[in-house]
Amino acid sequence: MPPRFICLLMLSLVLPGASASAGEPALAPPPASVPGWFENPTRTRGLLGSTALPLHAGEGFVGQQALFFTVAEVGLSEQVSVSVATAAFVYSMGRAFEDVPFSLVGGIKVSRPLTDTLHLAFGAQGGSFDTGQYLLDTLNGISVYGILTYGTPDAHLSLTVRPFLAWGTYHSGSLMVLPMLGGFVRLGEQWGLAGEVALSPVDGISGTFGFATAGARFMGRQWSLDLGLLAEQQWKDTDKPSVLPGFSFLFHWR
Repeated sequence: MPPRFICLLMLSLVLPGASASAGEPALAPPPASVPGWFENPTRTRGLLGSTALPLHAGEGFVGQQALFFTVAEVGLSEQVSVSVATAAFVYSMGRAFEDVPFSLVGGIKVSRPLTDTLHLAFGAQGGSFDTGQYLLDTLNGISVYGILTYGTPDAHLSLTVRPFLAWGTYHSGSLMVLPMLGGFVRLGEQWGLAGEVALSPVDGISGTFGFATAGARFMGRQWSLDLGLLAEQQWKDTDKPSVLPGFSFLFHWR
């Protein structure tokens, strides 16, 4: 797996939660017996990126993000959430539970409502991933980020700016930046569309690259399923973009 794909996966794992209204905690969703729309459980994230909408206190989720990482996140308050992720489960199955490399990513995020439809978030994350690649071996990274989200939990647009420092066992640290624009629109009670575009213009540990995602999101009151595509291009290559399918499944609780 190229270093830039690993960077993308590591940097996609701050998966914050959201309040449905800006100033006050949202009302609890109606019971399952009541027909009609429920609060969007995936309002906190895109296919790879995240939004500035915060998790409710005690709300959280666990599951597989982009197939590769097992993730969990919980809201400590209406504005603060913490997350953790690892690739150990997928690697352990691929290696028959022998010689499983270490991987762990953790983060914290603080969100603030500016108006009813405008949210601002900032946070930090860091982690380590054993790649097994020559001249890289272990990839480490730390980052800070800011997110501005406009809209509602059912239709929003998010701008993220994320500078990060990445280094490998045999590679000195490189400072990079990843601006990203993403959005989601809910088209029915249980489905919607999501996508992102991003650019890493600084030549660091993985070289300059850009990527785009697009996919469909299916959701229930306590689960969500993303089916989508990731297209990635390293700018210094003349090859065609790499296109990969992917999916994420998360179980939510409130």
